[in-house]
This record gives sequence, structure tokens and C-alpha cells, in this order.
Amino acid sequence: MLQKSILPVGMLLILTAAALGLAIGPGAQAAQDPTPTLAPIPDPVLGEFDPDSVAGIDLAAYPIVPEISAQAVTLYREGIAAGNNPHAFIKVGDCMTHHPKFLIPIGEADYDLGDYADLQPVIDQFMDGDLNSFSRESQAAAGGFNTASILDSLWANPNACEAGESPLTCEFRIAQPSIALVMFGTNDVQYLNESQFDYFLRAIIAETMRNGTLPVVSTFPFRPEFPEKSVLYNQIVVQAALDYDVPLINLWLALEPLPNQGIDAVETTHMSEPADGAACYFIGPNLEAGFTVRNLVTLQALDAVLQAVAED
Repeated sequence: MLQKSILPVGMLLILTAAALGLAIGPGAQAAQDPTPTLAPIPDPVLGEFDPDSVAGIDLAAYPIVPEISAQAVTLYREGIAAGNNPHAFIKVGDCMTHHPKFLIPIGEADYDLGDYADLQPVIDQFMDGDLNSFSRESQAAAGGFNTASILDSLWANPNACEAGESPLTCEFRIAQPSIALVMFGTNDVQYLNESQFDYFLRAIIAETMRNGTLPVVSTFPFRPEFPEKSVLYNQIVVQAALDYDVPLINLWLALEPLPNQGIDAVETTHMSEPADGAACYFIGPNLEAGFTVRNLVTLQALDAVLQAVAED
């Protein structure tokens, strides 16, 4: 039982470079000024990644539900003080995040907490207010997205986003979120090299923090076509979360004991679903499905943030 607690890269990187120069380059103006109480937020540098720097990371050594640091609590509090919405989180990711089984049933009241009834206050927190963070469609999550495309205005939805906005900055403006749930890697292992993935993931984290939004970063499910890169890129995720001192959901570890490691046997870029389709029913055999487990550990991570803030 769990503890309670695609896109071609060539042109994309060329097009993204211009957008990143505006979005995350030195001296760029963020949506909200960084607060003086926080540690400096470093800009990533493309090409600085050294594979040896993550070689010693044991993915099984990090908890599934994150421990929330004082720095994370400070960032969250300062973001709220600057105007971000304590009742809003956003989803940032690829098809595994932009999927009808990820959190959406909770927003539609189609869930059963089972033995996890203590998570109801988390649901209440993010169902309050004008936005339904569970079921609303995020501009920062879409099938085919990778860490580069999320920062590129070329991939922003013109029906929702303003000129020059990336999918990420567009979503910041619309939702004014206090928390961002960030998971990439499934597409990145196929289309980006390790240096590019490290750079763009760090760029996402840095830009999110500068918005006053707390990134809750997740390791990603095993990709059977790319076994070694799945491990390496997850090590990169862990190191980035450690370096920026932001919460880390170790989904990779949560899925490891599940049948087929929680991955759909046919469509390996998706997680498995329970036989009855009830991915937010945290009971019985449903907890053997990848999407069900991700939904549960995501609620637990949100709960950990709220608890840490309340206890601070």
C-alpha cells in the first residue's frame, strides 16, 4: 500500500531560442518580482550538463510523497502575498498530464477516497473559488509537449493566449496559480538529448518560481523503449528539484511495483487505467493502475504542501 503521507527538435530548438531569450534570459522581467527573502534563482545554461553529476542518484532513495522545505514554504507564501491564488494549481506536462484520467474525475465529483479520507480538505481547497483546478484544461499541458515546447510561443493556443506568450506564461496569466504540477520526460527521452532536457526542465522550474508559483516536480514513468534514458532523465529530474529546492514527487518509485510498472501495455506513452475506468477510486484493484496511483500521490503531495504551510 502507498504511504499516506511529439515534437521534432531541430526547428523547435531554433524557434525556442528566441522565445527563451525573452522569457528566461538574464534580466528578463517576470510576472512577479522575486522576493528578497528567497535564495537567488539561477538561470540554467545550455551545455553545462555533466552526466557524471547525476550518476550517483538512486531513484529508489527518494520518498514518493515529498518533504516540503522551508524554502518551498517561503516561495508559496510570498506568491500568495503577491497575488497568486491559494485555490489554484496548474498542470504542466505532456499527454500523461493532459489526459481525462488525470485529476479530472475529482473535479467532476467522480471519486472515492477509500482509506484516504483525510485528503478531502485538499480537494475542498482547490475546488473553492472561480477555478476548478482539477478539471479545467491547462494551456501548459498537451499531447506531444516536451520541456522545450512548453517555453515556446509557437506552441501557445492562439484562442487563449496573447501574442508572445508561451504555453507556460499564458497559463500563469490565466490561472495565477499558487502551485504548478510539473512532469516531463516521456517525450523528452525520444526527442531531446540529456543536456537539452536538463536545460529546459530547469528553465521551467526557474520561470515558475519567478512567477511566485511553487513547482511540484515529478519523476516520470518508465519508458520501455528507452530504458537507460528513462533512468538518466529521471536522475536529471531529481537533481534539478534538489538544486532548486522544490518538492519532488517520486512517481517512478510509486509505479515500480505495479503491473507493467504502471504503463499501458499497448500505448507506452500513457499510464494504465483500472478495468472499471474509475481512476480516482482509491480502493481495491484500482490502486494497481498507473493513473490511479498518480492521482493519489498528487493529492498527497498537495496535502504535504498545505500541511507544511499550516505548520510553518
